[in-house]
Amino acid sequence: MRRVGKQIVAITLAAAMMGSLTPEACTFLQNEIVYAAETENQVWASADGASLVFDAAKDAKWTDKAFASNNTEEQPNAVRLENVKVGTTVKVKAKVKVSDATGLDGAENPKGEYNAIKLASAIQSGNGWTYAKSDDYPFLKGENFKDGEATVTFKYTAEAGALQSIIFQYNASEDFKGTITISDVEVYDVAESESGLTKQEPTVLSDLNDESQVNLWAGETGYQYFHGGTKNAAPKFSYDANGGDGRLKVSLDYTANSGESWSEAKVKFTPETPADISNYNQVSVDLIYPESSNISKIKFFSNSGINKDTSIDSSEAADAGNGYKKVTVTLGFSPSATPMDDLTIGLIGANSSFAGDVYLDNLILSQKDASGDFVTITAKPNTDATQAKPEATDKTLTMTDPDASNSAKALYAYLQGLTESDQVLFGHQNDVSHSVGNNDLGDVKDVTGSVSGIFGIDSLALFGSEAGGTDAASALQKSIDYSKKAAQNGAIVTLSTHMPNFTNAKIKKNADGTYDFYNCDFNEAKDLSGDSLKKILPGGEKNEVFKAYLDTIAVYANALEQENIPVIFRPFHEDTGGWFWWGSANTAESYRSLYAYTRDYLESQGVHNMLYVYSPNGPMETEEEYMSRYPGDAYVDILAFDYYNDFNTYPAEADTSFFDHLDQTCQVVSSIAKKHDKLAAISETGVRVMKENGSDNEGLLVKNNPVSEAKTGKNWYEEVNNIAKKNDMPYYMVWANFSDTNFYVPYKHTDTMGQEMINEFIDYYNNEDSVFGNGTNFYDNINKYAGVKTENYKDVSGYMVAPFDMDTILKPTVLKASVSNAGEVSFVVKDTAKGKQLTLPAAKGSDGCYTAQLTQEEMDQIGKTDVASITLVADGKELSTITNLSIGKEKDKAPAGVLENFDYYVGSNGLLDAAYGGNSAPGCSSSFTLDQEHKADGTYGAAFNYKLKTTGSEVWTGLVNATLSNTDFSAYNALKFWTKLDGKGQKVVVQIKAGGEEYEVYLTNLAKTEDAYEVTVPFSAFKGKTGGKLSGDALKDVQAFGLWCNSNPAGSAVDVESVLYFDAFKGTTISDAEAAKADADGLIAVKQTSQSGNNGGNSSSGSSTSGGNSGSTTTPDTGNTTPDTKPSETRKTDKTFENIAKDTNATLTVEKNDKGEVTDARAQLEKTVKNASETKKTTISSDVVAKLVKEAGTSDITITQTTKNASGKVMNSVSVNAKDLQAGKKLTLVKVDKKTGEKVLISSRTYKVSKDGTVTADTKDAGDYVLLNEKDAKALSSKILKSVALKDTKKTVANGKKAKVTFDKKLNMENVKKITYTSSKKSVVTVNKNGTIVAKKAGKAVVKVKVTLKNGKTKTVKMTIKVTK
Repeated sequence: MRRVGKQIVAITLAAAMMGSLTPEACTFLQNEIVYAAETENQVWASADGASLVFDAAKDAKWTDKAFASNNTEEQPNAVRLENVKVGTTVKVKAKVKVSDATGLDGAENPKGEYNAIKLASAIQSGNGWTYAKSDDYPFLKGENFKDGEATVTFKYTAEAGALQSIIFQYNASEDFKGTITISDVEVYDVAESESGLTKQEPTVLSDLNDESQVNLWAGETGYQYFHGGTKNAAPKFSYDANGGDGRLKVSLDYTANSGESWSEAKVKFTPETPADISNYNQVSVDLIYPESSNISKIKFFSNSGINKDTSIDSSEAADAGNGYKKVTVTLGFSPSATPMDDLTIGLIGANSSFAGDVYLDNLILSQKDASGDFVTITAKPNTDATQAKPEATDKTLTMTDPDASNSAKALYAYLQGLTESDQVLFGHQNDVSHSVGNNDLGDVKDVTGSVSGIFGIDSLALFGSEAGGTDAASALQKSIDYSKKAAQNGAIVTLSTHMPNFTNAKIKKNADGTYDFYNCDFNEAKDLSGDSLKKILPGGEKNEVFKAYLDTIAVYANALEQENIPVIFRPFHEDTGGWFWWGSANTAESYRSLYAYTRDYLESQGVHNMLYVYSPNGPMETEEEYMSRYPGDAYVDILAFDYYNDFNTYPAEADTSFFDHLDQTCQVVSSIAKKHDKLAAISETGVRVMKENGSDNEGLLVKNNPVSEAKTGKNWYEEVNNIAKKNDMPYYMVWANFSDTNFYVPYKHTDTMGQEMINEFIDYYNNEDSVFGNGTNFYDNINKYAGVKTENYKDVSGYMVAPFDMDTILKPTVLKASVSNAGEVSFVVKDTAKGKQLTLPAAKGSDGCYTAQLTQEEMDQIGKTDVASITLVADGKELSTITNLSIGKEKDKAPAGVLENFDYYVGSNGLLDAAYGGNSAPGCSSSFTLDQEHKADGTYGAAFNYKLKTTGSEVWTGLVNATLSNTDFSAYNALKFWTKLDGKGQKVVVQIKAGGEEYEVYLTNLAKTEDAYEVTVPFSAFKGKTGGKLSGDALKDVQAFGLWCNSNPAGSAVDVESVLYFDAFKGTTISDAEAAKADADGLIAVKQTSQSGNNGGNSSSGSSTSGGNSGSTTTPDTGNTTPDTKPSETRKTDKTFENIAKDTNATLTVEKNDKGEVTDARAQLEKTVKNASETKKTTISSDVVAKLVKEAGTSDITITQTTKNASGKVMNSVSVNAKDLQAGKKLTLVKVDKKTGEKVLISSRTYKVSKDGTVTADTKDAGDYVLLNEKDAKALSSKILKSVALKDTKKTVANGKKAKVTFDKKLNMENVKKITYTSSKKSVVTVNKNGTIVAKKAGKAVVKVKVTLKNGKTKTVKMTIKVTK
C-alpha cells in the first residue's frame, strides 16, 4: 500500500484536505496485491471516565494533546501508561463525542473548508525519540455520530517495545466552536498472518435487483465536481429497473470542471448493518458507462480504512449496447476489524466535459490471493553497512556562490571526495515520505535497514500536492520536516522543481497580496500555454508571481540551513525535452536567462546552502549536444542528466543496451565536468516498463520485469552504480515509490516476501561501493569537509534579461542584461540577413543590471527585419546572443485555421529550429529544414530528417512546436495536410496537444509508400493518451503540434536514416458521409498527381515517448493493406454548378488516369430548405443526375445530397450511386453510424426509383444516409446476421445465482429490432426479457435467443447452461 499522507511528527500531523485525501495525494492501487489477514491482540484500555477534550474555541487546530503517557510528570493531564508492550504494527481505537454536530454536513463552505471534523494521531514506542504517525484521518460528519458517538481507528508502523505515549490532534472548519471528547481508548498489537485469509464466499453489498435498495444510496458532495454549477456539489441519482436487472443510475455533469485532471463525483452506500471486512481484501463494482465519459478512475473511501483509487481498464470492458461499455472495477485493500459503516464511490473525470448517465451495479466484497506474485526474501542486509570514506580533498574547489555556507562547501568537498574514493551514494526520490510498504521511513529502510544516501523531494511537496497538509503553510512545514528526518538518518537532501506554468488559473492571489500555489500539481508543469517563461522574468507581468514561488523555496532552504543541512538544488530539469513549460519550446538563451535569474534571486533572499545542478534529458552522444542549453559555469556546480531505462511494449523483452547508452552519456558529461572543474552525477533514472493494460510505463512491474537479474544476468542497481563510479559520479537517484503500480525500488510484501527484485536490491545494498544513509558519515564531519581550499568564480558572466529570442520590437526599447565581473558592457544589434549592425554601450543601473536604449533612429539604421540578433558583450567576450527578433515590423502570421504550413519562418531554418523542440531515444535524432521542392502550396514545405537505430527495443524521435499562431480549432471537425513518404515502413505519428492531453493519429497504411498524399483526418479519429476525445473545449485550446517517428516493427533491429516531407496542416470541415470514408487508421488519403519533385519522403505510424515522467509508445495496427508502390498518374478536376436545381448547388469532382479514363467521380449537392418539414424527405432528381453524368462522362458517380435548414445547419445527407437510379429498381435506405462509420439498418422498407430516374427517401431524423441497391443491401444484411453471435455458448452457473446473456461485441445493437429469450427447461433455468438467467436447480438447459433485425431478418442462437449445486 502506498503511504501517501505520511508526515513527520514534530509533531505536526496536519492531515490532507478535509474529507478524503486530496486526489494528488491519493493511493494509486491496482488489485495485483494480496493483503494478509490481521490478528488483533488488545494490550491496553483506558479506564472508565478517562478522556481528552479539544475546545475548538480555544485550542488551535492540529494542537498536540497527549491522551496517555509513561511520563506523567511532563504530561500531567495524560492517563498513565505502565508496562504496555507493542510490536511493529499497532492499532488504537477510540470513541469520539462532539458537543454539537449541527452543521457538520461534510460540504465545502464558502471559505473553502469542509464542514466536518478530522482527527490525527501518533504514538511513541520502543527506545526511539521519534513518533510513529498514523496514515488514518477519520473524517467525521454529523451522520457518523450514532447516539452522539462515533468510533475511530488509527493504525501505526512503530518501533517494537514499551508504549510511551498516545497523541491526538484535530482539525475543523472555523464555524465549528464546540468541543471534541476522546475516550475509551484501546490499544491493539497487530500480527499479520502469513497464510492469508480464511476462505469465504463473496458478500453482495448491493445488487440493486429490487428498488428498495436505492434507499441505501445517497449523493455526496464531490471534489472539484460542480455538477455544471459553480461550487462542489453531489451528482443526481435514481433507480433504473433495467427490465428486472436493476442498477443505480448516476447522472453526471463535468462540464464546469473540464479543465481539471481530477474531478470527483461521489455517491455513498450505507449498508443496513455494518459490513464485516476482516476476512476480505477487495471490493468491486460494475460500471456501465459511455466511452465518451472520460471517467479514468474509481475511488473507494470508507470509515474502515479504505481510501484508495484504481484505474478503469477499458480493455476489459464488454459492449453493453447503445454506445455503453461495462467493466467490473476491483480494488484491493487491507482487511480490517473495523466494520464498514459506509462506502463512498468517487467517479473521477480527467479533463472530462461529459454530461450524461452512468450506471453502478453489483457492489461486492471478495477475496483475492496474489501471493504468487512475490518472492521469498533470502538475502540479508549487512549489519555493518558500507561506510563512506572520503578524505578531505586536497583540490582547490571553485564555488559559484561567493557566500556559500559551510554546509554547502562541505557537501561540495564531500562529493568530490567520494569520486576519489570510488564510492557512490544511492538516491531515492521521496524516500522517507512515500512508500508502498508500511515502514514510516520508506521502502528502502524497510528492505535494507537504512534510508537512501540521497533523499529527493520536489517543490510539489513544498506547496502541497505531494506532502498533503491543509494549506500551503502546513505543506511547507511537512516538507521541511521530511527533509530533516532524512538528514537525521544520514541522507543528503536534493530538491527538484515541477513549477506550475505561472499563467495558470489555479494560482490564486490572496487578499494580502501573497500567492497560493496549493492547488497546483504535476499537470501545471506540463501546461505549455501562455508563453510563461517570458512573462516571469524581470519586467514580465508574472514576475511577481514567480518571485513569490521562489520565496517559498528560500524559506525551505534557509530553514534547513539553520540545522546545518545543505541542499542539492535541481531546477528546470529535462529542459531539452518539450513536455515542460520551461523546455525546448523556449530558445536556449531564454532558458539560460531563466536558470541564471532563479539562482540570482534565491541568493538575494539569503540562500547560500545550495549546490546548483543542470540536468537536461539524456541520452547524450556529444559534448555539443549537452552544452547546447547549458546555463554557464558561473551558475552551475554539478553537471548531471536524467535518463530512464524505458520499455514501451508489453510484454517487454530483456535488453541491456541501456547500460551502453548510459555509460556513453556519463562519459560525455563527466568529460565536460572535468574540463569545467565541476562535479558530475546521474540526477534521475529508473526502470519504466509498460503495464499489461498498455498504460504509460511508470516504474517497475510486480513481476516479470525485463531487467531482473534472472533475465539479464545483471543486477540493475549495481550496474548503474558501477557506471557512475567508473565515470567519477558520486551519486545517482531513482524516482519515487508512489504505489504498487508506480515504484522504482523493490518493496516488502510481508516480512518474508517481497517484489521480485528485492534480493538483488539487498545484494546491491551490501556492495562495498554503494553508500546509503547509515553510511554517509557526512553530517558529523561537516567542519572537516568545510575546511578545504575554495575560491570564487571570477570570470565574466551574464545573461539577457530583455528582450528575448523571437520578440517583436516596434518602438524604442530598453535592452537589459545581468553581468558580473565585467568592466565594459555593450549590446551588438544586427540584421543577420543584410549584415547591418550597430553597437550600443550599456550602463550599470542601481539594480545591478546593465541597460542601453535602442532608439527609433537606431531601429531605422538596422531596417525592418524578421531575423535580427542582439549579442551581449562584456570585456570583449560574447556572453549571450538572442536571435530571430523582428524589428520595425510585426511577424507574419498564418491565417486562421492553419496549424502549420512552414511559410511563416521567413525562409530561416534557424527560426524553424527555434520553434520546434525534440526528444529522441538513444542513437536517434530528427530535425526540420525548409524545403521549396516538396510542398503542397506556398513557398515552403518542410523536410523531417530522421535517424532511427536499435537492435530490437522500440526507439523514437520527434519534434514539437508549442508556440502556435492559432490555437482555436473548434470551428473545424478535421485536420487536412500534405505528406510525401519514403517507403521505409517506420511508424509515424501526428500529435496534437489540446486541453492538457496529447492526441495522436497514425499513418500506418501510408508508411510503406513513396507517394504524395493529401490526407484528411477527422478529429474524432485522434486517440487521447488518457482516453479523451479531441472535440469541443479541447479544440479551443490547442497547445502544441508534433511529428514523431518510431522504429517498426517493434522487437526488430532497425538502422535507417531518411527524410519525410510535410506541408499545409490546417483545420477543415467535412460531412459525416465524408468522415465515414476514413480507413482503419482514421485517414482519408487521396493520392496526388503532382509529386512535387522526386519520389522521396515517408510516413509511418507510432507514438511519442515524452520522457520526464511520461513515455509510452503506441504500436499501430499492422493488419492493413499496403497501397500500390507504383501508382499511375491521376489528374483531378473540380467543377461547381450553382442552382443546378432549385435552392441547390453542386460540386463535381472527377479523377482520371494518364489514359484519360475516369477512376473516381463524386458529386456533393447542397440544398437549402425554408421549412423544417422539407428536411424529412430527400429527393434526388433525375434532371440533376443527368447533368452530372453528362459532365463526368460516366454514370458511376457517388452523389451525396446534404440538406440544410434556413439558418445553414446541416440536417441530413443521403448518398447514392447514379448507376443505381434506374427505373423500377428498389433501394434500401441505411444510416451511417457516426461513431464507427458502419452502415446500420433502419427498417425493412425499400424505395422504388421512378420511371424518370428520381428517388425520394424518408429522412425524418438527422444523420447521414446511404441508398443501397438490392445486391449491396443483401450483402449488408448477411454481414450483420453473421455478427449475431453470443460471447459464450456455454456457461456454468451455481444454483441460486444469476448470469447474463451477452452478445459478441461485433454485433452492433443499432441493427436489432427485437430479442426474444426462451428456456428449454424452466425448472432448471429461467430467463427474462433482458437476458438475465436465474439458476433454479442442478441440471442442464438451453437458452434460445431469437434476434430480429430492423429489416425483418431473424437468427436464433443458443447457450447451454449447466447449473451446479
